[in-house]
Amino acid sequence: MTGYIPHLFPYTPRKTQPEIMAPVKKCLDRGKHVVYQASTGSGKTICTLAPVLEFASREEKRVVYLTRTNSQQKQVIRELRNMGGFYGMGMQGRNNTCLLALNDQELAKGDADELSKYCCDRKKEVIGQIGEGRKNYSCPYYAGLLRCDLDEMREQVRRDVPTVDEFLATCGERGLCAYELSKILARDAMLVTAPYVYFFVPFIRRRLLEWMEVEMGDLIVIVDEAHNLPDYARELASAELRTVTLERAAGESDEFGDPHIDETLSIKGLIGLLKAILLDTVDEFVVDEDGLIPPNQVRSELLHALGMNSNQLRGVIKDLKLQGEIVQQRRRDEKKLPRSYIHAVAEFLSFWISMDRAEYIKLVNGGANPGLEGYCLDPARVTESLNYCYASIHQSGTLEPLDEYRDSIGLPFDTELKKFPSPFPGENKTTLYIRGVATQYEAINRDRTMTGKLRSCLRDMVANVDRNTIVFFPSYKLLDDIGIPAVNGTGNVYVEAQGMSQPDLMGMVEEFKERGGVLLSVIGGRISEGMDFPGKELEVAVVVGIPYPKPTAKQRGLQHYYDLKFGKGWDYTVKAPAVRKILQATGRLVRSEVDLGAAVIVDERAVHFKSYLGDLRLVEDPGRVVNEFFDIRGTSDV
Repeated sequence: MTGYIPHLFPYTPRKTQPEIMAPVKKCLDRGKHVVYQASTGSGKTICTLAPVLEFASREEKRVVYLTRTNSQQKQVIRELRNMGGFYGMGMQGRNNTCLLALNDQELAKGDADELSKYCCDRKKEVIGQIGEGRKNYSCPYYAGLLRCDLDEMREQVRRDVPTVDEFLATCGERGLCAYELSKILARDAMLVTAPYVYFFVPFIRRRLLEWMEVEMGDLIVIVDEAHNLPDYARELASAELRTVTLERAAGESDEFGDPHIDETLSIKGLIGLLKAILLDTVDEFVVDEDGLIPPNQVRSELLHALGMNSNQLRGVIKDLKLQGEIVQQRRRDEKKLPRSYIHAVAEFLSFWISMDRAEYIKLVNGGANPGLEGYCLDPARVTESLNYCYASIHQSGTLEPLDEYRDSIGLPFDTELKKFPSPFPGENKTTLYIRGVATQYEAINRDRTMTGKLRSCLRDMVANVDRNTIVFFPSYKLLDDIGIPAVNGTGNVYVEAQGMSQPDLMGMVEEFKERGGVLLSVIGGRISEGMDFPGKELEVAVVVGIPYPKPTAKQRGLQHYYDLKFGKGWDYTVKAPAVRKILQATGRLVRSEVDLGAAVIVDERAVHFKSYLGDLRLVEDPGRVVNEFFDIRGTSDV
């Protein structure tokens, strides 16, 4: 099968779209998995949805479309509308859809578990208040839901297929709980689009399946922007304890009279002991920013200091957790978020002493807020649930190497792996690199003139190329060290500062798009991956250096684990992430048939990535070559 066009496909198919849909159909027919890479602008969303929904409606399957961002959910809903005839729901957590939390700054700070407990209490109160005939409800939105015409809402959602934002606005106007209503309406939806957490956290997945009234074996899962999944899964299965949490737990203990958890040990005493052990561990093991510590290091120190054995320590942790639950209940009784830092410390200690050594490493992190971290090396611990679905489709514009992705998340070896070429003319983009400059620490340290060479190269290029340009640095430090004081014809320079708030960042990006100039950013961040720059909003992307992961203790532990498991530690944990970051940064340039873009990699090591970057050219004067490219391609006619 070289191509396939399902009858649901609502457009005239473009160049590669039938070829993209063919392996998706094959995957569904076999009940297997497919991993594919297709460039931005190729129409991945509709190319997956059309064959999946055609199959699901015929074979009585249901679909969960997992995304990382709200904008991706909106795209799914828009395509559902274009196909017509399908009832789909967008779902998000309480943090984004609880109208009480959206209008209360204190509630807005709650995490998912805290908001869930708070919501449960308010719902119980509302049911009692309605029974008593009262009209001032603890949650007017839940009271409104209990009184609304569900059939009318179901029909409206089926007819309109709203985005989450539109659904939330409608619920706000009608005084209805959007979160609870979405759970009710999910039962009839052919497709639910939701954040990753809805599927990869086991207890939330169980709830989702209950709301949809579907078994895992009848579920088709689509993972969008799938290159994010391995790191997301690792972080989800990891845990950390920072000194600020310990300090807040000590303050919380004071608030409640510093209860004792045995005859001689108070909560504050235990917290102080743990903090002292943590800081000693920082002094002993941290190199640069983190350090790998022996598996029994912290536990042995605790046992020695407390004069206990392992069973007694487990008892202390159990009692500590009980005291945290008492704090949580007190907060609930006061109608506050049930937050307890004591409980958080107990949960971490329980996790820490029971950690699986084979798939975890224990780290200590330095910095202004040092802490302990139990880091999961194997994302398949979280993602193995995909193997129990009927089928799964994994898509992204930057998934190479595909076999690394498949192996990392634990998909079967017979998973289909497909890479599709860009549907846009290859001559609309040029990728260049420069010899004689490198950004690795050893090169800069060995050659003190290297920083100057980099600065001069960048200054010459951006001063002579009068196009909207983003320069991606490997770190904020190198960005600060080099800087670019001289810019192109607009004279505008925009700098993404470390820790910049999302509103400030978005405002700066919008100004850059409108006024033009040079934007200095860091690769792998919010700009290089999560934002669109259509047309002339971005014409030149400069990547300063090869974005290899920093050689931290965590990174070395990950590489060692993949060496043992796959024999490909460097390829899977060093080269693969660098490839994806480069492709993410340079892939933003050409998103339509008329877009033109030039990518410049300022590092001689780019030659090692030629198989991923296509027609990579070595040049001496990148500014001149970039200008010639745009002159020849006739941008004035585009």
